[in-house]
Amino acid sequence: MTTFDMQAVRSGRSSERSEDIDRVDVRGLLRAIFSRGPLIGGLAVGCALLLFVVTQFIPSTYTAYSKVMLDAREVRIMSSDEVVSNLSLSDPVIQSEVSVMTSNILIERLILEVGIERLETLYWGEVRGDRDEASRLADLTWAIRQDLNVSRESESYVFEIQFSAAEPGIAQQIANGIADTYIALQLENRRDSAVQATAWIQEQVNEARATVEAAEAALAEYRSDALTREGGTYETSTQQLGNLSSQLVVARSERVTAEAQYEQLRNLLENQGLDALAKAVTSPLLERLNQDKLALERQDAQWGASFGPDHPQRVRIANEIAGVEAEMQTEAERIIELRRNEVEVARLREQSLADGIQQLEDRLAGMSANSIGRTQLEREAAAARENYEALLARLGAASGQENLQRPEARVIERATFPAVPSAPRPKLMAAFGLVLGLTAGLVAALFLEMTRSTFRTRREVEAETGLSVLASLPLQAQDGTRDVIRGLRINSNTLFGEKVRQLRTLMNMRDRDVARVVSVTSSQPGEGKSTTAMALAQMAALAGKSVIVVDGDLRRSRLAETFGWQVDYDFADFILETADLPETIHLDEETGIHFLAAVTPCPEAADDLSEDWLRPLMKELKRVFDVVIIDTPPLLNVADGLVFNTVADSILYVVRWDETKRAAVREGIDALAEVGLTPAGIVLNQVDPKAAEKIYGDGYAAYS
Repeated sequence: MTTFDMQAVRSGRSSERSEDIDRVDVRGLLRAIFSRGPLIGGLAVGCALLLFVVTQFIPSTYTAYSKVMLDAREVRIMSSDEVVSNLSLSDPVIQSEVSVMTSNILIERLILEVGIERLETLYWGEVRGDRDEASRLADLTWAIRQDLNVSRESESYVFEIQFSAAEPGIAQQIANGIADTYIALQLENRRDSAVQATAWIQEQVNEARATVEAAEAALAEYRSDALTREGGTYETSTQQLGNLSSQLVVARSERVTAEAQYEQLRNLLENQGLDALAKAVTSPLLERLNQDKLALERQDAQWGASFGPDHPQRVRIANEIAGVEAEMQTEAERIIELRRNEVEVARLREQSLADGIQQLEDRLAGMSANSIGRTQLEREAAAARENYEALLARLGAASGQENLQRPEARVIERATFPAVPSAPRPKLMAAFGLVLGLTAGLVAALFLEMTRSTFRTRREVEAETGLSVLASLPLQAQDGTRDVIRGLRINSNTLFGEKVRQLRTLMNMRDRDVARVVSVTSSQPGEGKSTTAMALAQMAALAGKSVIVVDGDLRRSRLAETFGWQVDYDFADFILETADLPETIHLDEETGIHFLAAVTPCPEAADDLSEDWLRPLMKELKRVFDVVIIDTPPLLNVADGLVFNTVADSILYVVRWDETKRAAVREGIDALAEVGLTPAGIVLNQVDPKAAEKIYGDGYAAYS
């Protein structure tokens, strides 16, 4: 694959990654959150215990409940309306009743019934006899309001009266007392209103009686004079006018109908001919003539099939058709003339009725001038009579309602003695604390997961770096690098071995049959870079390749100590020119890997490193060995790693799973980019299969 092809592939992968950046794996996120079960459980249990302990030190409070319902139903003992009407139960009215139940007037009355001294002892532990009664009432009213709560149940007409006190008996008494006092005040107000209304209505009845008598006397005198003067009544003439007007409307309708029928028939005859007229009117003669015409036309059609129009038989038929049409024309004109006569009759009747109405209206106009005074007297008498009758009926209803008044509300549930404290509730508070702690734990777990600065999945690494993850190497049970390599040599078909083989195959496919210098680097120490380099070398050796590992960490290498390499000359001796290259290259008989080791730290040798000096060395090693693997120092610790990476054909960047910080990886890759280098790919190292499966739920495939 050419360099251009590789760049195209990387560009395509980067495009795919950019499209997936905003995608969220909800299931994976939930599993990652719940993987922090100890944190969530600890916060939940801690909050529950804390609230449970706190509630043990809070004084007990007892709460009593009573219920009052506003009753919209009306009980009618008499058919007349009540003097004091019932409430219209709208939302503003209901809220107003709540305010009445908590008013100082109601509470002060209840305090006087219960006893000022008893309530003072309850609230303050002593009787405040040194103060005036008004001040004591005001203080107790304020104290009771603090512990009183009146609320409406949902959208109903029921109010719940809730009162809390340190003494259960007082809580019960106050809750019931509020309900009883509220109903008693309602009843007293209604009775007082009924008494006042009865007295006022009696005065109005007396005045209305005198007014009715005077109005009826004046009306009787005026009617007697008018009947003598006009010889008839205005009402009779008005009734006649109404009858004639109704007849005139009917006559006009009949006239319009007759005119419409006449015009329709005349237009049919003129525009569409006798056939259309015959279909529009009901006339036995026209129907018979039309049938005769049709029969003659059929005969003519039969003769016309064989003979011309001059044939005697066809001439005879044509004459007969003409005669029939003449008769039809005569009958049509007769029918139209009848319709015209009907129109004239309707017009004459309409005119006659109109003339009669005009005469009657003229008569009424003369009578109307004389009846204005009578009409005024009648209206006055009727109004006075109606007012008197209404007041009389109202007086009768009011007289019987003084003792029949009932409140608009009733108690539907009385408060019982609260044997159990309403607060504090240790179990409830513990449950609340459990929920609160659980919520806090979930929020904390979500926060920790969303702000996590390490890598757990291939997609996260690729989205962050823009580089492909070539392999994900699982965490090994062995403690050290030497044990891991020994296990790989004994059995290379394990999951770890397959992943290393996959990595080696991908590296070989980049440049087939060409010896390569592969640099294995990382951001910081402890990411498994040396283990990865040795595993890759061991897998190449098992495949029959000649391999050499160059230990590039000249300052603090651990490879020689780990594998027990004992040499006379090491890599530092070659750099300082105290030994030749063949003298510094050694073979590890156990692994079959050649190595150029850094046995002892040598900062002087590291300072002498340069790209110009290393390139000939790498060229010579590539000539002798199939694979050259450089184990470089961490990029963020020393600058030696950049020098080694500049002479490598391919760079593998090792990132430790859920350990290496994202910022460190970005900083290391940026450092390579500063010298014009781009890693071939990322190796996600030391992936914990059990932890990954617990978090992502789909095994190794979730992160590999």
